[in-house]
Amino acid sequence: MIEVAVVAFEGISLFHLSVPLAIFRDAVPSEQKLFNVRVCSQTNRYVHLSDGLSIAIHHDISIIKQSDLIIVPSWLPNQVPSSQLQEQLIEAKKDKKLIVGLCLGAYSLAYSGLLDGLRATTHWKYGDDFKKRFPLLTCDINPLYIVEDNIITSAGSAAAIDCCLHIVKHYYSAKVANQIARVMVSSPERSGGQNQYIENPTIKKPSDARIANLIDLVLENISDNYTLNGAANYCMMSVRSFSRNFKSANGISFNTWLIDARLNYSLELLESTSLSVTEVSEKSGFSSEQIYRKHFFHKYGVAPKAWQKMFKSKSTR
Repeated sequence: MIEVAVVAFEGISLFHLSVPLAIFRDAVPSEQKLFNVRVCSQTNRYVHLSDGLSIAIHHDISIIKQSDLIIVPSWLPNQVPSSQLQEQLIEAKKDKKLIVGLCLGAYSLAYSGLLDGLRATTHWKYGDDFKKRFPLLTCDINPLYIVEDNIITSAGSAAAIDCCLHIVKHYYSAKVANQIARVMVSSPERSGGQNQYIENPTIKKPSDARIANLIDLVLENISDNYTLNGAANYCMMSVRSFSRNFKSANGISFNTWLIDARLNYSLELLESTSLSVTEVSEKSGFSSEQIYRKHFFHKYGVAPKAWQKMFKSKSTR
């Protein structure tokens, strides 16, 4: 079981605090004990939220020492973390614990010097301020999240969900992350950045029932052949009207969404079966293994076989 410490502070938003709690605790299937999540603060007392509520915190930041995963779900940009919190974060980095700054939580990591010399992201609205305050890091506001060794920073608000699902996949598998994403009614993985902030490989259903039914059909029969013309005909729309409506609802074109959906399905096969890359390519609906390898490497930066070996090595630890 992974021990998780979530750092709360005076003025934190309930939304930002709830994201890691939902992903790592509430949305995890009840029969699975994957994460032990504890919320801590510097005072170990009541914390007043930005929403006008107060919550009781039962742990202080000393629990960071016993945690495998430390999450700062947000931060106040003008507030320098206490020396005690900075020391805990610095020690956690030295001990190779996974440290995550969600949204503005990247500020707490940067104030502590954890991001010096690294590439990091945060909410796009604070990109210029982030760069000015912390000139020793490289700020890139486009990615939904950035992984630098044992440090992860995420983009604004909803990108925290993407980041947390990535962490679930890191510790367990794409299949487990997809299960949790379905409970959250969320995309298991989005391929865009903050500049394209709703590129979803799988998505919550659009308001147009025809497109929603098409998405269900494709996801249930992912190995079948689909074309833009065929998808438009299924939805009883012209190609132009279908393309416009699909992108309006989902943020990306049908063809891009389809490739992402096939790739996401292929991850489950690579991680949970002994199928060859050729078989995975076929079952995921790619027209050839060469095309599959090309898309896979472009998205994940490794070959499918390397991904499969990496997952199997994790599962045998």
